[in-house]
Amino acid sequence: MAQEKKYKLGDLEFETEQEYRDAAADLKRIKGLTEKYQVDDPAQAQKILTSIKAHPETFRSPYGRKFVAKLEKAAGVSPSPSSGGSFGKAGPSGSGALPDQQAKAKEKNTSGAEKEKFQIFTPRNFAIGVVIIACVVIFSIFAPRLFSLNNSPDSNGDIRKNMITAYANSQAELKMQLYTYYYNVVGQTEEEAQRDAEEGLSHYVMDLSDRTISTMSDSEISDIYGRLVEGGDIQNNSFVEPAEITVLKDKLLAAGLSGNGGNGLEGETAVEAAINSMMDYQQRIYYSLCYQYSLLDDSKSEAQGYAAEDMESLFGHVIYDEKMTIEEKQSYFDSFTKSGLIKDNQIVRFSADPTAYSLPELTPAIEVAFFGEKAKAYNCSMLSYAPAASVFYEINAGKQKGYICFRNNGGNSDYIQVDEDTSVTAQGDFFLTIGSEKQTGKWFYNRQDIGILINGDSSSLISYVHDLTY
Repeated sequence: MAQEKKYKLGDLEFETEQEYRDAAADLKRIKGLTEKYQVDDPAQAQKILTSIKAHPETFRSPYGRKFVAKLEKAAGVSPSPSSGGSFGKAGPSGSGALPDQQAKAKEKNTSGAEKEKFQIFTPRNFAIGVVIIACVVIFSIFAPRLFSLNNSPDSNGDIRKNMITAYANSQAELKMQLYTYYYNVVGQTEEEAQRDAEEGLSHYVMDLSDRTISTMSDSEISDIYGRLVEGGDIQNNSFVEPAEITVLKDKLLAAGLSGNGGNGLEGETAVEAAINSMMDYQQRIYYSLCYQYSLLDDSKSEAQGYAAEDMESLFGHVIYDEKMTIEEKQSYFDSFTKSGLIKDNQIVRFSADPTAYSLPELTPAIEVAFFGEKAKAYNCSMLSYAPAASVFYEINAGKQKGYICFRNNGGNSDYIQVDEDTSVTAQGDFFLTIGSEKQTGKWFYNRQDIGILINGDSSSLISYVHDLTY
């Protein structure tokens, strides 16, 4: 009698090729998970277990069940029946029995099995065999057509392409949310936010956020799909989210940047997050303005008064020191959205470019002449936090240090006669202090220079100096 074929993988033998393939697939998945995660870490082990429970067919062999038992031990949770009975196929008795239990069950039934071996050619078995052969013949005729209709290569290709497209779209959305979080909430620069957003996506097997899946060939799709399966991001045609990505999404959700449906609890979370960010942003600008006005030797109350005027012109509603109900926050949220200060549930920060608000951007060197007297040269650098309503510069001349402030609060009400044929509109208040010298007036553009109106005299100028050696 021919020896029955056995399939061996590692320390285990399997009765069928399918069991062997299941074990090989489990070992591959285990290898991908151990390379991607710290499986001995309780938190990460629990994350993997949660994912496995969501996809019960993840593991189908004793190797998989043994790995699940290891995860349960690391996570400190109670072992499931048979060390993961619900995570894989059932054993011979339907209980997910381990190899030693299978051996006992097999040994227990040996005598009955041996008796049956000697009674194979019975009339009953012969009739069953005829039926099986007939079924095989019918299947061989119709199977090609069935496969061509229901399981064609094109169908498999479409499934893989759809999965990879969903994978890429999800990454693109997450990347945008991460960039918004780092830029608007954390306060990073554009470059820093872009870098950290890309670093966040590096926890995936592949970053497809900038790839156009629709233009890829079938071979490219197949290659990407294989790499995602091998790396563990796709298991049994289901996505498995890396633990690090879950942590990042939790941060986004807490900041109101993820899962915002615009209604219910999630919508309220988005509104509250946006208003809280606006309050924080306003507070920082307000205190920055107070500090900068204090550099002009203004009193505390004067500095606060100027800052309050600027805040009103910037935001319309100043809310950083208010306690509000969710209804009041919703009202302010709607108002800021209407005025363009909140967009897509995120606050819109003011540009660092003063020219965007018709405020002057001085060159690194300037010349200042008051009342037509000889001009003085100064080195100049901008120090404003948000130069929208007011822009501040630090000026230096030798050991002397002072400050210049331009405010955009003119309101087009004061007209200045520069000469017989030219009149201009005052943009707003002007302040300069350096050493013992202090000047206060109105500022306006006068051709290439900035004109200063002081007590009706419009002969004072600030001139740009462009002949610099870089």
